[in-house]
Amino acid sequence: MNPVTLIMYLGSFVVFLITVVLTFSNPMVLIDFKSMLITVGGTVMTVLACFSPAKVISLLKIFMSRMLGGKVMKYDGTINEIVELAKASRKGKAAFDANVKNLQNPFLKEAAEILYWAESDISDVELRELLELRASNIYKVYMEDANMFKTIAKFPPAFGLMGTTIGMIALLQNIGGDSSSLGANMAIALITTLYGLVLSNIFVVPVAENLQKSAKEDKLMRDIVVEGIMLIHAGKPTQYVEEKVVSYLLPSERPKKDNAGKAA
Repeated sequence: MNPVTLIMYLGSFVVFLITVVLTFSNPMVLIDFKSMLITVGGTVMTVLACFSPAKVISLLKIFMSRMLGGKVMKYDGTINEIVELAKASRKGKAAFDANVKNLQNPFLKEAAEILYWAESDISDVELRELLELRASNIYKVYMEDANMFKTIAKFPPAFGLMGTTIGMIALLQNIGGDSSSLGANMAIALITTLYGLVLSNIFVVPVAENLQKSAKEDKLMRDIVVEGIMLIHAGKPTQYVEEKVVSYLLPSERPKKDNAGKAA
């Protein structure tokens, strides 16, 4: 995750806390065990019912690795490696093989190794199908992870509303009794909805959106790699290879070039 994004992610919760402090003379009125029980407990139990415990653990690992430990997607390095690979391919198999061993992008290295052994054994169409299949499968897995978080985001507001409904029923049953407690009871009933909204919109939804964005960026990177490998396979000039792969990016996203026209 982009450090700025992480700061904004935590900042949204800080803004909520500041609002609570400024609104209530005693912020502790928002602490209610029964509301937490139905909102958090209900969400956790439903998640475990929808997904296996092993999958839930996997989702937590995904959050830690791809959200907190992830890096901003930078295409410059991948494009430069494709260009250098194109140069090496024109010098012969020995130079190409030596360059492949030094590649840092795992998918590019994998694709280049396939190109190395498959150059004379399969057609252009078969090679592209193979590479696109691998890229597509990874994209599907990443999007499934994002969609799981989107599914989980639906549960807290639902349980919050359920808790509020229970609270309102209990409140209405007491009408005609001690009227002084009606306001406090109604406030507690609404706290459950607040818990559901906070849990969903501050914690879960941003994770889902960031994972989806990360999956799309990763897919674009793999599309660039596939196109670069196919151009190298076709023996296209290095300059054309570079111009073709950077065309996948917006002008503002493309690597800057020096006065000689080379990527800086």
